[in-house]
Amino acid sequence: MATYRRIDDGLDLRLIEDSKLEILEQDEESLKARWHVWDGALNSIGTCQGMIHFGMADVIAAILCDREGIVVTKDASCFYHRPLYKGDVKVEAFIGKNGKSNIITEILFYQEGVLSFQSIFTMHATRKTYSK
Repeated sequence: MATYRRIDDGLDLRLIEDSKLEILEQDEESLKARWHVWDGALNSIGTCQGMIHFGMADVIAAILCDREGIVVTKDASCFYHRPLYKGDVKVEAFIGKNGKSNIITEILFYQEGVLSFQSIFTMHATRKTYSK
């Protein structure tokens, strides 16, 4: 199981807990994970609200890019291929380019074996450390 740093009381922690995010495999350039679309993530027509997709992909990109210091989102592009419904979502995430301070990632969400969401995030490694 992968380990990562996170802010103890923030939106990222709530997303991780509510979605039951689980990192299944991780190496230097990729990870596989699973999360669950929960009742509170559904909109009035029974599909996952679009910003949940974005938030989960953002958290996963940060975990993938975890370095010695804080990593923040610089920009993102998102592609909604089909709705997500209540249930498990499988994740594949890859680093496309790992620069000195910017890291380009691709995050893919699958439900029932079908690509549902795709995003490309540029993450910025600030080189600042966490202080308590």
